[in-house]
Order: sequence, then C-alpha cells, then structure tokens
Amino acid sequence: MSQDQILRDECLNALSNYIRQAQKTCALLSNGEDQSLSLERLLAILAHTQAENDIRKSYIELRQRLFHVLIGNGHNSGSSHAI
Repeated sequence: MSQDQILRDECLNALSNYIRQAQKTCALLSNGEDQSLSLERLLAILAHTQAENDIRKSYIELRQRLFHVLIGNGHNSGSSHAI
C-alpha cells in the first residue's frame, strides 16, 4: 500500500470519527427537553465539544497533509478525488 493510500485511509477514518463525534454533540444538545441545563450537563457538553474540536483539528491536519502529498506528486491536475 502506497503512502498516498495510507494517508487517504487515515484521512477518511479521521473524517468518519469527526462525524460520529459531531453527531454525539448534536445528540447531547438535543437531549435536554427543557431549556434549563444542570451544571453537570453543561460541563459534559463542554467536554465533549472540546473533544470534537480536537478530532476536527486532527482531521483537517490529515486532510492538509494529504493535499500536500498529492500536490507534491503531481496528482492535482484533473483529479476527481475530493480533498
């Protein structure tokens, strides 16, 4: 397996993980039936949101690395691969 393919797989895995975490954040935010939230719940939402942000940052860094590898290898012209 080439370095490009390994990086693509890592990028797709990171994106999938980010999507799962974003969905969990949305679920946490929508689980409150009333508008008042306990301090414990607010802290859980804050902690999860921070974790989601860290995962998103990791995905973006991998995506940028993949982009630079593809550009460096001359794969950017006419490519149908989304980055």
